[in-house]
Amino acid sequence: MSAPLSSIRVLELGAYTTGPLSARYLSNLGAEILKVEPLKGESIRGFAYKIDGVSYIFHVHNLNKRGLAIDTMVEDGKAALFDLVRNVDVLIENFAFGRMESWGLSYEELSKVNPGLVYCSLSGFGHDGPYRDMRAFDTVIQGMAGVMSLTGAADFPPTKIGVSSADNVGAATGTMAIVAALHHKRRTGEGQHINISMHDVQGWMSSEAWAYLATPDGPVRDGNHHASLAPQNLYETSDGMIVIEVETQRQLDATTALLDLETGRLEDAKSREAEFDEALLAWAAARSTDAALGECQRHGIPAAKVQSMAEIAESPHTWARDMLVELEHPVSGPLKLLGSPFKSNRAPGVVARTAPDIGQDTRTVLSELLGYNEEKLDALSKNGVIGGT
Repeated sequence: MSAPLSSIRVLELGAYTTGPLSARYLSNLGAEILKVEPLKGESIRGFAYKIDGVSYIFHVHNLNKRGLAIDTMVEDGKAALFDLVRNVDVLIENFAFGRMESWGLSYEELSKVNPGLVYCSLSGFGHDGPYRDMRAFDTVIQGMAGVMSLTGAADFPPTKIGVSSADNVGAATGTMAIVAALHHKRRTGEGQHINISMHDVQGWMSSEAWAYLATPDGPVRDGNHHASLAPQNLYETSDGMIVIEVETQRQLDATTALLDLETGRLEDAKSREAEFDEALLAWAAARSTDAALGECQRHGIPAAKVQSMAEIAESPHTWARDMLVELEHPVSGPLKLLGSPFKSNRAPGVVARTAPDIGQDTRTVLSELLGYNEEKLDALSKNGVIGGT
């Protein structure tokens, strides 16, 4: 099978999550990723839980890539980078606004050497607007974009979502924009500068709340309740917890039948939220999780067990969908890593190799792609311009 982006070459100048993850998504679609890091490697290699000294999240975000270590702040390193730019279709960067320009690596400069370049900038607040100079990480964006104000119980302070939502959805949005830009380039030959803001993307995640801006109370956080529908909440069983979400009239009718409550219209269900919660709390407490879920399934009521990450990791559904895959790392041995989210009958998603060591492919790529000979490579290495083997 041929992956859809198998002829595309991407240059990644990224760090942390958004840029590297966007490039990783493209690799799952078959693109070749050339990841350029400083000689010491990118900082996220040392973050949080590590396997043999390398962050697990680095392994996840950088699967499939070829790793180059180049000091792009010196003249010979920048020249090598420009040579790479001439030979790629896409460049991804997720540095703070103005940083690439200060390094002489703006879209305006790089498009001169590669007019067809698709150049994707992923930043906290974008390259326009009054917030563009603000430094940002995921939690900062969640706070600024209103998502934090909607998360948590009504009588407790706002809280962040338990995952890096701005980072992850920002990466996915960047990937979609890149694929669209490549389609445009195929039709017209034109490159372009993509300007993705994590703040914009988080705003879209809260799109449902914007409908309530003109209401008396405005959008408010209310735990696991829905803004306009009911019942939706968590309910404790005798041995765990389930979540129920009713969205249609048929599901509401099934719920009232299950609980032996008076029927009613879906548009009026929110006003009966306390009644539904009280009945469902008592109903769930008298049953095991499996028994409660079985009854919900028979009645056509959307419900699920609230699972821990450990349970998800061992779930047969997780492995059947290749959500987790096992790859052999040359140093650390077998690693369980997230697989490809892209699956089709023609291209199930590329998961081919573990994340590269620092500069693992520097000499190979510069030799094979750019034609650098051994004498030049040795000189660059001796002068501290490139690293790796």
